[in-house]
Amino acid sequence: MTFDYGRYFGEIAVIRDLTTMPDEARWRLAAPSREPERHRIVLYLGCNVFRTSHMIRTITAIFDRLGLDYIAVGGPTYCCGIVHHLQGHTTAARGMASHTVTLLERYQPEEVVMWCPSCIYFYDEIQRMPLPFAVRHASEFLVSRLPDLDLTRPVNRSVALHRHTVSEPRQREGMAGRRLLEAVPGLRLVEHEPDPRFGRACTPAVHAEVGLDVWTRMARDEIDRVRAAGADTLATIYHGCQRYLCVFEAERPIAIEHYLTVFGRSLGIEFEDRFKKFRLWQDPERVLAETASCQRANDVDPARARTVVSEAFGRL
Repeated sequence: MTFDYGRYFGEIAVIRDLTTMPDEARWRLAAPSREPERHRIVLYLGCNVFRTSHMIRTITAIFDRLGLDYIAVGGPTYCCGIVHHLQGHTTAARGMASHTVTLLERYQPEEVVMWCPSCIYFYDEIQRMPLPFAVRHASEFLVSRLPDLDLTRPVNRSVALHRHTVSEPRQREGMAGRRLLEAVPGLRLVEHEPDPRFGRACTPAVHAEVGLDVWTRMARDEIDRVRAAGADTLATIYHGCQRYLCVFEAERPIAIEHYLTVFGRSLGIEFEDRFKKFRLWQDPERVLAETASCQRANDVDPARARTVVSEAFGRL
């Protein structure tokens, strides 16, 4: 069966538009002009994070707090090509990767801060593409800026970090996430050993590799282990991890939140995880009613909204 790229990327766009009002969008989806305004930093978001746009609002609020000269870009126009690569369309994937580098280069950045682990993996480990700018994952970048952030609000939680360890970049990113959480006043970091079977990130490919039943048991086991160690919160390191793990709040007495949501609270920054809220409701009609204003503001086709909501936010 031919992979339906339109449906895949279209679903991301609909969920983005159901969970974000236009005045909340702090990103650029369109390609830059040939000579765009220069920015010292490009925050390269990738595609899938738009399902959980509260994460984008969190990191851009932190960048604003730091007073950075940056622009946030993402979506299909800036796609790295890994989805096409996984479907065997390797020539198209490489062309997309090269095209996106060209677009990012137009901003003349000193550094590109990458959000998506799949984008990093595709550029570094699959394409092995030399890049004309410095690159760091968002967690590592924020660690370098910790001295410039005033973390004044205690977050009195016991937090375990769900992280991935199958490669050196994932280990670095996990350690950076840990360092950010350690800097939060009032927070107690709960130690535990990650399960290497989770792979490089929580993705459908990992579900397929180990089997969804096995993956589900792995997730429950990790949650039970960190709860036994005293954690009341499991902080997820990547957006995919948050999407797939947040559902376990329905059956386990633990908060499951993205690590930057936890970190942001110490800065007085917090945005609602609407994806998790809608996923836990398990009630498409309620979601459609709740998102009516977003649908109107973003001109979302009602029939398309109903289809996506039924598929994404139905029964667990």
